[in-house]
Amino acid sequence: MIVKSKTLSKSTYIRSLQCLKSLYLYKNYYKEKDPLPIELLRRFRQGTQFGKLAWHLFPNGMDMSPKSVFFHAIVRAAKNVEAYLLQNDTITLYEASFCYNSALTILDILEKKNNLLYAYEVKSSVEITPTYLNDAAFQYYVMTQAGFKPEKFYIVHMRTGANLDNIGTEDVCISDVTAIVIDKQNFVEEHIVKAFEAMTDDKLLLVPKGEHCTKPYLCDFAGFCSRQENTKNTTL
Repeated sequence: MIVKSKTLSKSTYIRSLQCLKSLYLYKNYYKEKDPLPIELLRRFRQGTQFGKLAWHLFPNGMDMSPKSVFFHAIVRAAKNVEAYLLQNDTITLYEASFCYNSALTILDILEKKNNLLYAYEVKSSVEITPTYLNDAAFQYYVMTQAGFKPEKFYIVHMRTGANLDNIGTEDVCISDVTAIVIDKQNFVEEHIVKAFEAMTDDKLLLVPKGEHCTKPYLCDFAGFCSRQENTKNTTL
């Protein structure tokens, strides 16, 4: 199998941690994805709103969002980010892109102060979950390998009791997860190799359904895998 886009973003990295077959399907059978539930779409919109709110904690930043989600656009955006970081001792960037060996990430907020980098990933949740930490660890890896190692890595999240429908900057909490993400760097490097190999591994189509289909998230290829198993049972 030759995939159209052999790149690994933070979202596809997280997908691969849950199930390598899901990553394979995403790269090769994308049109077979299940429709997104309305509730999930609502949470995505709320997450975007919370991300914009977090910008107010770091004012006067530059929006470096790539023009599209395609790899070439993110590479161009990453070059712009690199130029700004090299030219300025102190600067704040929103949606800064970084690339390393076809692994790429877009960081929510990046501060450069006195030539030191501080990375902030925004999550519209009270709890810092293992998935969020794996997300941060992947971003730290890509940034570091690209030559922009953060001095600190933070997760920006909601304080306990905050209501996302009526939230202010006073409800935002910033947690230092630097030590945790550094401890995960060897694992990240090893798993990235597995993830790239999985993109073209046809044998993954034989992986049966199991707990990995729903933990930590319901896989958006659950319908495809169910139809696949039903077809097998029918032909027996």
